Amino acid sequence: MPVTGAGFSECLLHGTLGAALPDRNRKHRTEVIDLSIASAGCRALKFSDFLDVRVICETGSLRKAAAVLGITQPTLSTRISHLEDQLGTQLFDRSHGRSRPTDLALFIARRAIAITDEADRLERDVRRLSSGKGGLVRIGLGPALTRVLVGRIVNAIQVMNPGVNLEMVSGATHQLADNLARHEIDLLVCEPPDVSHDAITAELMVESDMVAVARPEHPFCSAPPGDLAGLLKFPIATSFVRQELLTALRTTHGIDLEAQSGRVICSDYDMLVRVVLASPTLISVGARLAFVPELEAGTLAIIGTKIPFKHTVFMHSNADAYPLPAIIKAQEAIRRLFKDMRAAQARARR
Repeated sequence: MPVTGAGFSECLLHGTLGAALPDRNRKHRTEVIDLSIASAGCRALKFSDFLDVRVICETGSLRKAAAVLGITQPTLSTRISHLEDQLGTQLFDRSHGRSRPTDLALFIARRAIAITDEADRLERDVRRLSSGKGGLVRIGLGPALTRVLVGRIVNAIQVMNPGVNLEMVSGATHQLADNLARHEIDLLVCEPPDVSHDAITAELMVESDMVAVARPEHPFCSAPPGDLAGLLKFPIATSFVRQELLTALRTTHGIDLEAQSGRVICSDYDMLVRVVLASPTLISVGARLAFVPELEAGTLAIIGTKIPFKHTVFMHSNADAYPLPAIIKAQEAIRRLFKDMRAAQARARR
């Protein structure tokens, strides 16, 4: 697309999207999509030009880059020289047998990585849809929900859509949110993550109590501290605590949880429960629903200190995602499941 009088960066913005799709385990493929950007009075720049720069930056030499690209070193050297002539500036310092990138070369390489990664995701999603795999729904679950609700969520979705294929993913909420933003999962059910993405929407599913728990013989179970500050002076095991909650503890309650000694942080609730069950001294604070199996079995008991926070669960989706019928049905099934949970909570409070 010719852009009269436009500079190089503006030409990039007005280019026709395309990319050389890199295969992580094979040579870079440059034949799939072409990106041509023409500046006034010059030949069109192609994405293969930017890919050349990226690979040289990654490998550190023309010889290695040529091998990755499947061309000869003289051919690559000629292409880079032509590109430098086109831009009117040097991209690489070729002294001492190496190709040291300039700041502009590094800028091009970073942008090329972003474009090729997005092209990879686009190709993967298009192949998924065109191959008839639109019945696959990939769902991320936060640590607490993975422990107690993954089976109920799977069952609810399969009852509504018996032929659906499900891929369930667990992990830290901020990592799962990044996965959702990159279209690597379709839905995310968890507490609010500490990261935000413009395309991600959140729908409140349920709000439940947070409780403190310990082994029944722990002295706090019979004589609980009168307030949260007294409780949290004791060694505690928790899952990862959201920054929002850490800030509220400091500003509202004067508690610096991160400065506490003897604290144990667990990546998931299964690990957390095992740690507390094995320790005669540790307490834990978390979502009540995560401790239900142990509370019902009597292996853990609730400490009577009131926790002035709620555990909220949201269903997150990507507004830019393709609206697959299977995903829409999965969303409806999850909404119905949590609606039933809210109704059960209301009955229990009566």
